[in-house]
Amino acid sequence: MLTMTLAEKIVDEVKKVLTEEIIIAQTNGIIIAATDKARIGQFHEGAFLTSSEGQKRILTKEDEQHMKGIKAGINLPIYFKQHVIGVIGMTGDPVHVSPFGEILRKMTELLIQENEFFQETETDERHLEAFVFDWIHMPETSIDITEKANLLQLDLKKQRVVVLIDYHDKPFMKQDQFKAVKAMLHLTNQEIMVRWGHARFLLMLITNENGRNDLQQRLFDIHSSLSRLSPSKIFIGAGKPATFQLMKQSFHQAFRALKLANADTPIVFDEDLTIELFIEEISQETKEAFIDRTIASLLPHPELIKTLRVLMKTDYSLKYTAEAMHLHINTLHYRLKRIQDLTNLDPKRMQDAMLFCLAFMLLDQNPKKSTNQSDFL
Repeated sequence: MLTMTLAEKIVDEVKKVLTEEIIIAQTNGIIIAATDKARIGQFHEGAFLTSSEGQKRILTKEDEQHMKGIKAGINLPIYFKQHVIGVIGMTGDPVHVSPFGEILRKMTELLIQENEFFQETETDERHLEAFVFDWIHMPETSIDITEKANLLQLDLKKQRVVVLIDYHDKPFMKQDQFKAVKAMLHLTNQEIMVRWGHARFLLMLITNENGRNDLQQRLFDIHSSLSRLSPSKIFIGAGKPATFQLMKQSFHQAFRALKLANADTPIVFDEDLTIELFIEEISQETKEAFIDRTIASLLPHPELIKTLRVLMKTDYSLKYTAEAMHLHINTLHYRLKRIQDLTNLDPKRMQDAMLFCLAFMLLDQNPKKSTNQSDFL
């Protein structure tokens, strides 16, 4: 209960408002924290007697002559849940320091209660994380999930959607930061937020009759709020709403969507994915082979890569592509002929245009393929 780490924290906090020397001892009289570090580990007879008696003890200069390890001042028992768990002492003239006794005791006991609440909250979070992990990974018909949900007072009849939030490149959050983020999201008592690995959160949000529209607005608001709170890039992937038996599928959908989120599209809904579904199933080796067989020969020519990208953005309109790139139409035709010569693929032919489009999608997922990726955008 009263650990050395907690005792040191209490001493540090008390020092902010009191200048006197402070010690904290266990009920056996051993000092575990002190403003004078040399006293840590010593036996304090006054603390031992104070703990045994359960009441404040004034220590005088005369007591210093025959009691071990003490200095003149006051010792006060630290109570938690009606039990003495330690002793805090203040060194100085008893007449001078005694008026501060109750303030000292109250500060100490409040700090211990705060720490206990923190520990209980942390334990509750761990239990909730374990429950969500079981929910997502155990068989759909698991009775154990239902029993645990009842203990947590969660209504499994409600539809929920799994949402994964990634704080890109941000260190793991401390408990107080996590609580602040959770409070900011305004979750209902039927919604869940837990840590899910390094710099990642998992949400289970209740869906309503407006479905996608409300969820989209809510995730946009969440992204905006989190972006104001942190300079880190924040990506969000959302699965489809599901009953509690199908929450595993919603999780895998959210995970798939999150992998496709990027700076241009930080919020991705799995139900919006089309060709990306196939791309996710392709091995890295096959992706690299496809790029090699299509646009690899263009990578040393950023102006040709850029021309193709703009051509696709303008729906293969030569007129709008030339205008967007401030090119003469003949220059554009020359570039397209150059692309065809290098790749053996004709950008103006529908089948080849589809190959270029797919190759760029794979290239965007494989930035190591080129060290000048930003030149192609």
